[in-house]
Amino acid sequence: MKRITLLVCMLIFFSLVCIAVKPKKSCPELSTMEMGKYQFKEFKEGKVYFKNGKFTKVKLNYNYLHGAIEYISPNKDTLIMTNKERIDFIALDERMYYAQKEHGDIEVVAEFGKVKLAKKTHLVLRGNKTNASEQKYSANPESATPTSLLISNQAGEFGWQNTTTKPDYKFKTDYYLIDQNRVFHPAKKSSFMKVYGKQKDSLSYYFHKNNVDFSDPEQLKSLLRFCNDL
Repeated sequence: MKRITLLVCMLIFFSLVCIAVKPKKSCPELSTMEMGKYQFKEFKEGKVYFKNGKFTKVKLNYNYLHGAIEYISPNKDTLIMTNKERIDFIALDERMYYAQKEHGDIEVVAEFGKVKLAKKTHLVLRGNKTNASEQKYSANPESATPTSLLISNQAGEFGWQNTTTKPDYKFKTDYYLIDQNRVFHPAKKSSFMKVYGKQKDSLSYYFHKNNVDFSDPEQLKSLLRFCNDL
């Protein structure tokens, strides 16, 4: 009976998220740090909640390469969810993620009234003399190949276009405000002024007195507590 119930749940899951992209082989430079590619050491049972009120249980993990939640299908393939406009949110290891087509999958950090603070941690390629600016993987999880890292996908295999220099990666975290209409705003001064438009004078005074580092989660939380108390 449990197997039948699980099969029915999986069929519902595939009918609601009808397109899935199977990531190809891992980049060779990252194969030795497979654990570091994922947020958790192993895939854990989580829940995907849909906007129609249904949900399904499935093994999940967050992939830093793609900036997206992956799941394990019944035939043991590791897949990325698409058709994310049908997903309400994803629950994994007591954490909540919003599935975003534009920004990738974003983890909620804290809630302050009707506004949430969220983050997206992903791998980026450090800049060098030939690559002056920091480059990152495509935020669109429907693109299985991280196209902005000079990677080609020929005959189903990954290959570096520039093999003379071994890529150097680091983790980067971007923060967002999620307003009551679930609109995502990059965490910066103009976003706070927009989300808390009715308190512009108080916010202007706060920014005048405090040099806010919008990449520091503790400073962002302090600012959001201030806004929530207005």
